Amino acid sequence: MFKVFKAGDFLILTIFCIILLMSMTIYLNLPRGDILKIDYQNKTIKYSLNQNKKIKLGDLDIEIKMSKARVSHSNCKNQYCVMQGWISHINQSILCVPNLFKMTISQNIDKHDSTNY
Repeated sequence: MFKVFKAGDFLILTIFCIILLMSMTIYLNLPRGDILKIDYQNKTIKYSLNQNKKIKLGDLDIEIKMSKARVSHSNCKNQYCVMQGWISHINQSILCVPNLFKMTISQNIDKHDSTNY
């Protein structure tokens, strides 16, 4: 008869579980944004993510709910913007190239950084 698991297998499994838990902790603790910036038809529109709202922009339906945002409906052929799902972390974006649409999560901070000097 042979052993199914050896001591080295348990060591590798334990290290894998520790790395998995650490990466999940890091991802869940990423800073969340509080502003949804929408670029549509050469205009920039900002919305607060601290509300529940449905927005209609041309043929796009945008939904803001529980500090997250998504494109819920679009008329484009491949529906890539709808398939991207919910975004909630800073610098996450959704693009819809056929509709010339981009929405990005950002933080409401009016501070200067080193590139401004």
